[in-house]
Amino acid sequence: MKRLYIDPKEIPLSPGARLSLNPYSSSYLVRVLRLQAGNSLLCFDGLGQEYRAQLAIADSRSTELLLGPLSRSLPTPAPRLVLLIALIKHRIEAAVQQATELGATHITVVNADRSQARLPRPERLENVIRHAAEQCGRVWLPELHIGGDLESATNQCECDRKLIAIPKTDVTELSNDLKNTCVAIGPEGDWSPNELQLARDAGFKEVGLGPIILRSSTAAAAALSSIRQKWRWEVPQV
Repeated sequence: MKRLYIDPKEIPLSPGARLSLNPYSSSYLVRVLRLQAGNSLLCFDGLGQEYRAQLAIADSRSTELLLGPLSRSLPTPAPRLVLLIALIKHRIEAAVQQATELGATHITVVNADRSQARLPRPERLENVIRHAAEQCGRVWLPELHIGGDLESATNQCECDRKLIAIPKTDVTELSNDLKNTCVAIGPEGDWSPNELQLARDAGFKEVGLGPIILRSSTAAAAALSSIRQKWRWEVPQV
């Protein structure tokens, strides 16, 4: 069934409510998804609540939905799975999209010493997250943080397991039990020596993803996939 994210700060969701959508969401439902009046869909608020809904009026400029009962209600995802990734050129959107699809509960983008791009506007990556969540069936949106450097991000990290991926390091067991986990992925050219020392000082353990040098976005997906596989893909429920 088609799914639509609705920002609860703009439109509160409750069973029986009649929702008037903005032109962007209306066009997406009518022109992109080609839904018509009477069609059913799922609406979620990114905070664990998902509702059944029906199109009452299908207009590409002003669609109206009739909200039905809850279809799912999930508690705050646990344990946390945090992707800490350096700003990379061209593929930061892909990394954020894949992290959302792979169950990251938090995504932090930092400006590394060797980053060669400008930080994107938060709205740009938030839009990527929303669309990925609509597609993959999530009801919780990952918490996004953009800006700052590796030192501030690692010092603020409160996860039980802290990992930083280093190219050509021997393959490492990334996770074998359920703990709040953070994995840090560097930019093109990897972390600088100073950043690596800062991460070590903050309690991060160096890990390897094998002998093949991966793009940063690929490395992020590989690391998250490995952790979720060890967790049997059951948690966190997102």
